[in-house]
Amino acid sequence: MRCGIARWALVLPAVLGAWPAGAVSLVAELTGARPFTSLALMAELELWEDRTFLSGCFASTRSAPLELTGTGDAIDIPRSNQLCLGLDHGLDNHFRLSASASLAPRAITRVDLLSSPLLVFRSENASAGVTLGASYDSAGLEEVQWGVDVGLSLTGYDLSHEWITALRTRRFPAVLGTARPSAGVIWAFGDTQLQLRASYTFYSKDPLVVGAVSDQELLALDEILRRLIQASQIYGLNEQYAAFLGAANRLMAADAVSGLASAPVWFEVRPSVQHRFAGWLRGQLGYSFDRYVPTQGYAHLLSTRWTVIFSDHVRTWVAAAAQLDVPGSMRPKLQGILTFGVEVTF
Repeated sequence: MRCGIARWALVLPAVLGAWPAGAVSLVAELTGARPFTSLALMAELELWEDRTFLSGCFASTRSAPLELTGTGDAIDIPRSNQLCLGLDHGLDNHFRLSASASLAPRAITRVDLLSSPLLVFRSENASAGVTLGASYDSAGLEEVQWGVDVGLSLTGYDLSHEWITALRTRRFPAVLGTARPSAGVIWAFGDTQLQLRASYTFYSKDPLVVGAVSDQELLALDEILRRLIQASQIYGLNEQYAAFLGAANRLMAADAVSGLASAPVWFEVRPSVQHRFAGWLRGQLGYSFDRYVPTQGYAHLLSTRWTVIFSDHVRTWVAAAAQLDVPGSMRPKLQGILTFGVEVTF
């Protein structure tokens, strides 16, 4: 997939004929934790030297099966994939504008609840969105360098599902929209850099209800079937839905620095400090506080990232984090996250 993105990034300016080919950067990042693994690939092409950049990306996240309490069964979570294409342009030495579009193709989960009589639960999860951003950089004209940026992400989700029996199929459509404004500020003092970022997410509907299995749905099923379905199975289906929604909006940021949300995020605050110890070594320490939507609790994330610069063309990094989720009605859960990455420019 990385080769495909790079190929289109090289072909597009040639077709347009407006800019000569510039530098190309390829980034690969692999993240692992107990509940998920994630692979992210990105290609960036310089269309206009130090001014305009075209980027494409692909990310894929695989979640561990969800165990159903009291039954010994588990629900497989399908792999979530995401594609994105973006353009970044510098108006001058200070101001930059950016825009990107993303698409998560439809992922389907099928759960065979009963074999006789037949009862199958089938869910469809997909999303599409756009992100707009603007930033200002003092561009090194002051002794203390600084910069600010603002952004807005708009995302739509298809969270429909259906119940399949031997006689008919009952479909329950569900659509959710989100708007996430964000802002950041950065200060640089010599070899040290301080950064603070924050975001807030608005939901068009209650994300804990839309797309989940409701009592009204169960009433629509045949009474005999309803008596055969265990409460833990319904709980597991809703957990499957919540796991998708919690991760989908941050698929491209499922790494040790960003963490992985276990529920829909309401707002987030993330301060960090980075220091250049040598020309080839940089270290970063960060903290994130995620407040989930009401009744879902919150999370703390403490992370560190170390970057080794081999040359102007090759750099690699490793990041590690400890994330503590404190759900509203469940016991706190601590997990570790590890990320490896490499960037090559030519």
